[in-house]
Amino acid sequence: MNRQYGKELRLFISNKEGKELFKWADKFNPTLAEKVKGAIACALSGCPSGSFLWHVFFHYECDAEKVKKELRRQYKEKGTTGMEWQWGFHRTTITKGLQKIGIEIKPPIYNHAPYGLASEAFKKYGGIKTVLKQFGSMAQFSKVCKVHAVNLAIYLKKQGYYYDREEGRWKVKGGK
Repeated sequence: MNRQYGKELRLFISNKEGKELFKWADKFNPTLAEKVKGAIACALSGCPSGSFLWHVFFHYECDAEKVKKELRRQYKEKGTTGMEWQWGFHRTTITKGLQKIGIEIKPPIYNHAPYGLASEAFKKYGGIKTVLKQFGSMAQFSKVCKVHAVNLAIYLKKQGYYYDREEGRWKVKGGK
């Protein structure tokens, strides 16, 4: 039986060389081009093919500066939860990938609130009572403070408030 075995190729290339090689690989036939591009993405990301960082490097054509810039922007705008939907990888995998390329990660408490915490939002706008008087709903306050309305409602419930559906406003439990 005759079998052909593939050989492993290890590349040590700079970011600039990787970006150029990735574009140059299009000159090969499509099958070989995909293999070369995959190998370049592996070398630059430092991860095996199919991993989160490998996919990101492959998607952004092995442009390391663009990868870091885009991932930082996505993390700031969406958090790991939003990135999980976009890339199809678990939050933990994304967090480890971000750390690996040098992007500073916020504490886990911020996972569902990429712009800040509900407690910080209420404090910034004068406290819970002031916010409840000033804004008609948590949806309106959410648009101003950039924290999701659900997170604001959860915080209010933990602080002893409940939503009175008949009156359409938040009230203190056992209070007026």
